[in-house]
Amino acid sequence: MVAWLDKIKQGFTWNYQGGVHPETNKQDINCGKPELINLPNELSIPVQQHIGSAGKLLVKVGDKVLRGQALTESQFFQAPPVHASLSGEIIAIEPRISAHASAIPELSVVIQVDKEQQDAQWPSPLSDEELNPEAICQRVHLSGISGMGGAGFPTALKITPHKPLDVLIINGAECEPYISADDCLMQNYAAEIIGGVALLQKVLKPTLTIVAVEDDKPKAIKALEAVGNQDIIIRSIPTKYPSGGEKQLIQVLTGKEVKANQLPIDLGMLVQNVGTAYAVHQAVMLGEPLISRVVTLAGDLVTSPSNYWVPIGTAVSDVINKKLQGEPNTPTIMGGSMMGFMLPSNQAPVVKTTNCLIVNNPMAAENESPCIRCGECAQACPMGLLPQQLYWYAKGDELNKARDFNIMDCIECGACAFVCPSEISLVQHYRTAKAKIRSEDIAQKEADIAKQRFDARQARLEKDKLERKAKHQQAALRRQAQAEDSAKQNKTDPVAAALARVKNKQAASPAAKQDETGEWVPDNQAAIAAREARKAERRAQKEANETKASANPAVAAAIARAKAKKETDNSGAISESKPRANPAVAAAIARAKAKKQQNQDNETTAEDNTIESSNPAVAAAVARAKAKKAQAQQQSEPTTATNPAVAGAVARAKAKKLASQEASADQANNNLDKPAAKSSANPAVAAAIARAKAKKAALAADASVDAGKVNIQDGEAIEAPLASEQSVQQNTQDSTTSNNTAKAKAIAAAVAKAKANKKAEAATEAPASPDKPAKKVNPAVAAAVARAKAKKLAEQQREEKDTNE
Repeated sequence: MVAWLDKIKQGFTWNYQGGVHPETNKQDINCGKPELINLPNELSIPVQQHIGSAGKLLVKVGDKVLRGQALTESQFFQAPPVHASLSGEIIAIEPRISAHASAIPELSVVIQVDKEQQDAQWPSPLSDEELNPEAICQRVHLSGISGMGGAGFPTALKITPHKPLDVLIINGAECEPYISADDCLMQNYAAEIIGGVALLQKVLKPTLTIVAVEDDKPKAIKALEAVGNQDIIIRSIPTKYPSGGEKQLIQVLTGKEVKANQLPIDLGMLVQNVGTAYAVHQAVMLGEPLISRVVTLAGDLVTSPSNYWVPIGTAVSDVINKKLQGEPNTPTIMGGSMMGFMLPSNQAPVVKTTNCLIVNNPMAAENESPCIRCGECAQACPMGLLPQQLYWYAKGDELNKARDFNIMDCIECGACAFVCPSEISLVQHYRTAKAKIRSEDIAQKEADIAKQRFDARQARLEKDKLERKAKHQQAALRRQAQAEDSAKQNKTDPVAAALARVKNKQAASPAAKQDETGEWVPDNQAAIAAREARKAERRAQKEANETKASANPAVAAAIARAKAKKETDNSGAISESKPRANPAVAAAIARAKAKKQQNQDNETTAEDNTIESSNPAVAAAVARAKAKKAQAQQQSEPTTATNPAVAGAVARAKAKKLASQEASADQANNNLDKPAAKSSANPAVAAAIARAKAKKAALAADASVDAGKVNIQDGEAIEAPLASEQSVQQNTQDSTTSNNTAKAKAIAAAVAKAKANKKAEAATEAPASPDKPAKKVNPAVAAAVARAKAKKLAEQQREEKDTNE
């Protein structure tokens, strides 16, 4: 290491492969003190002029800004802020054409420049006590300084120490044709440049510091040496293109080669531009942000090629229009003739990395010829690449093969295109291929991140699944172990366990007690008590509801009317012993009687004139048989009305009717005992007797039929009275045959009318027995009676339900 550094101090220089010697075209450029360009009418300042990210905007449209006022801010070194180059009013913040070969619009702050040009309050200079690495890096960042040699890397981020530094190199080679901005700075601002280098030494603390200048710039070398600093070596190097390249300059000064995928810091070296060193001095020692830079204006059409101080954001057209001797819209090259690019429009702004503007006569389009495989490009490449192979791969979109041949190490110096006899635009093909590779790398990086996230998610899900499975297995093992432990602790006889379960079940069942027969029956007292409690609760709830409803007069009146109607219905049901009270039933019965009477009148001549016996014994027997049969029917038939009051009323009505029948029978017997001659003496009396006999005969006939079907107890004989009744009937018939035909017809009519009355009364008083079909009952009348009984039964059931509730 000591011998290597000693060689550098002794003035050793090395060489690199390739390189060319193009015409410099710098002899006519004035390198005197740079002039200030005329104030433009408008500035277009891009918010991002460096490698990295843009800062946060601090202004809006309509704001007044001062010279040097910050337009953006960021606390991260990779996003240095931008400042207003001139004072004025912000008229727009919008995408504007960029200073790039593609002219892709980028966000810019547009300022309408005023005439006053007031400066903002810049930060105060740092004192000697404040000149520490952190303060210097922070001031460099706040001043918006980025690399001014071409790449535009943030300076504060680059000078932040990460590794020990052996050599700090200040690049003043400026090897490209036409460009003399750095030469002008070194000749006129050598002290500021050396001061900036000293500040960088404070931050980086290198072992050795070298300022490299090509030997075709003797005035610059003399100016730097005049300032003098024993810790800084001013080194003159051979003029060769591209000696100003970072890797080539390191190899020339130190003899070390920066290989592919390596950075200078990996070798303990760092390279900064002389323009950057000047900006660092202005920021730290004067507080001036980076708002302008020196730009070389040259070319065949420029009247007086020279260097100018140009505010950042000034349109190219504003810089060249007053210095041209041709059309103002002539195409302009930004940068040198080797690595520069043609601007699509002269409205593009000057940015922090702009060092030269070249305006030449329009050249005829290059007549590109096929590659002749001469190999001149390979000899000229300073990076030791194979430009011919890279050209084929780039042209055929074989990006992987181009990557394998290290196309990303190409510095786009243009030496290959400079020596190509076929005039092939090799650099343009390389730029296109490198852009595609970068796009693929970004997409691949995003895909890798997505894959990592997906794999991490899958691993997490699989881990969770295994953990759940393990937990389930552990739980199953614990349950099994608990079951085994409980089985060991509670190891008993199965029979005893069964008996214990039976006892527990019996203990849990309701208590039992013995009935009168000695059998055990469940004790349902608890259930009965619960049921009674529920009933009491419902009654209390009902009373509460009634009390609550009675508070409303309308509700209370409605309840009173309902209760009155219910009591009326109950009293009517109890007092009525016959269904004849129903108007519909009464009407139906009346119609049936009328129809029956009409039929009987038509058939009077065919009626049997026989008169049944009026024997009192027979009548009494018949009455007893009917009473007994009615009692048997009441016992055998299901009770349709469960209300005791109704049943009692019906029984009393039947008894009263039976007594009236017996009384009428006795009266008829007494009347029959009187002499026939006496009765026949008076025609009216005879007619009344005849009617009475006919009625008695009808009653006796019905009684004889019922008595024949009823099983009489106590040995009562029915056949003898029936014979006597028949003999009486025969005697009566014999005694009445002597009367005339008119009397016979009258008696027959009276008998028929009496029978009809009896049958109608029997139909309305009680239903016919299922074993005894009704005699000569009209179907319409029977249907009406059945409907009336059904309706009455339904009303009785509703009343019974209401009474129980």
